[in-house]
Amino acid sequence: MFSRALIVVLAVGCSAPKRPTAVRQPTKIDITASDYAFAAVDTIPAGLTTVRMVNTGREPHQAVIYGAPGKTFAELEAVVVPKGSEADWWHAFLAIHPTVPGGAGAVMAPDTSVITANLTPGNYMIACFIPSPDGKWHVQKGMYRRLVVMPAAAGATAAAEPQSDLTVTLSDYAFTTPTPVTAGTHTIRIENTGPQLHELTVERLAPGKTLADWQRWVQSGMKGPPVSIPVGGFTGPDQGNVGWVTLTFTPGDYLFLCYVPDTKDGAPHFVHGMVKQVTVS
Repeated sequence: MFSRALIVVLAVGCSAPKRPTAVRQPTKIDITASDYAFAAVDTIPAGLTTVRMVNTGREPHQAVIYGAPGKTFAELEAVVVPKGSEADWWHAFLAIHPTVPGGAGAVMAPDTSVITANLTPGNYMIACFIPSPDGKWHVQKGMYRRLVVMPAAAGATAAAEPQSDLTVTLSDYAFTTPTPVTAGTHTIRIENTGPQLHELTVERLAPGKTLADWQRWVQSGMKGPPVSIPVGGFTGPDQGNVGWVTLTFTPGDYLFLCYVPDTKDGAPHFVHGMVKQVTVS
């Protein structure tokens, strides 16, 4: 007969192996952008969040997510719609010490824009700051909505960061890409090392067009047919923070752009040289 000790050893040795702990995935939310409104959830838990914005409108749209520590929705709404000059609005916006953890970059319909950002608890606004052909910004036409980020559940594990195959570093005033951008789908890690807010807006140049053509078009007041179309990007993040964006590139020429106003003179960062032509092969 087996001894009691041997039976215990055999029982332990034959027990079912422990299942590996599942890696928590980022919270996923869908945002539908139309002319001129957002449809989305109102409340999400804090932590890594993957935002998928689909554009169903006729104009390009983005989904900028911004908040300010301790601010109420009334205080956030007070600066969401531009009042007075653009410079006056920008100063009022900066006065609330906003945080921009990230948002979905602009795309045309029926494309989607997919990003992942780390959202901390608080009140946020989802807004589109793109101008319409009539000169009014989309937020002036009501394209914004509230978002509440609640503290994560007690004991909840942090979600794993997305695996990236390309890194783009944002600084004052440049984009740095250590490796070439190739055709295909990439998950890009965005790192802001500059002293102020930046963004990565990606636009595909029309065949035969160059950065010089785009600059002449901008200097003309953006009159006439655009020489590029937005294909996504990452709005943000703040200084010292990171985010991720998923983009699909086809062979051709693209622009990396930052439209964020400068904290010193209010001019878009591309005016200070934060624009780069990228050739994808």
